[in-house]
Amino acid sequence: MTGSVALDVVIGLVFIYLLYSLLTSLVAEIVATNLGLRARNLSSALDRMLNNDNVNAFLRTKDKSGIIHKIYDHPEVKSLTANRLFSRPSFIKPETFTRALVDILKHGSAEEKAMDIKEGIKSYKFQPTVETYLLNLVDEAEGDVDKLRNALSIWFDNTMTNASEWYKRNMQIMLFFIGLIIAWAFNVNTFKITEKLSIDKDARQQLVQLAGDYIKNNPDASYFDLSKIKVSDSASIDLYNAKLDTLLAIKSNLEKDIAETQQLLGGGTWLPDELKIVNGKPLAVNIEAKLLPKVVTENGVANYSFWNKIGYALRMLVFNFLGYATTAVALSLGAPFWFDILNKLMKLKSAVSDKK
Repeated sequence: MTGSVALDVVIGLVFIYLLYSLLTSLVAEIVATNLGLRARNLSSALDRMLNNDNVNAFLRTKDKSGIIHKIYDHPEVKSLTANRLFSRPSFIKPETFTRALVDILKHGSAEEKAMDIKEGIKSYKFQPTVETYLLNLVDEAEGDVDKLRNALSIWFDNTMTNASEWYKRNMQIMLFFIGLIIAWAFNVNTFKITEKLSIDKDARQQLVQLAGDYIKNNPDASYFDLSKIKVSDSASIDLYNAKLDTLLAIKSNLEKDIAETQQLLGGGTWLPDELKIVNGKPLAVNIEAKLLPKVVTENGVANYSFWNKIGYALRMLVFNFLGYATTAVALSLGAPFWFDILNKLMKLKSAVSDKK
């Protein structure tokens, strides 16, 4: 212990945020993988690049010129997909993109000549600004296709750098909503947790101990953040898979830590089948008595149906919404943020303890 209640409360709260933001990130990545959101983001970035259309990582691209479909049908790009279900890759290297684009734009010619590429550019319904830019790139290359490829690669790489930021912003929105659901399901109300830690010395001490153990056992936080991986990085696929595998590997330990914090702070919003009622109040301390559904008790035991449980959970959401929303905002900041804060707080704790 540090001897400072305020510092210990902050450490406990930050540790809670770290655990649940890890769970939120894991759920978000599983959802993103199954919905192919990275692939959609890449497709949207290409649409922005070649069709000057708006970016939307969650919807199919319109591809007004038809060029993007041709790129994805190119053998070198098509070979990056695993099956028909996931028919578009999540990552494309700049050299793969430029090779595919030049092959498509050379207008059926067996040779790569500047004139043929120009004719190919004019044959597609590019937006005027995109067409002008592509034609200028061809002119600047002065007939050297390697120079053209290099210019296209730079353009692609710059676009993909922005695409990574677009994806990160979209993921942060998704993290908020997933975080809200998790905060609701596990009853992680920031205000009530802060109140409990302020008055419950034992819970405060145990959370500080858990936080310290966590930092000791997890010195590296590099696997926490998958959102910054570039969609054009040559090692992106391996890096992404390695980080996701690491997150999945810590899942059992994460569940154990969350279960411990639940025991300290109370359970979730889902009622048990039975509750012991004494003097009109449940014995379970984590239950909001005033939100309980009205049921007939037998021998001091209340039995709850599925719909009783749904009603209670919904009332919990309404009654605690501000606390859950505050937690969701915190979780959307990501595990790396809270890991860094917790690390600094534990160093401060150690420094304060050494002075005593």
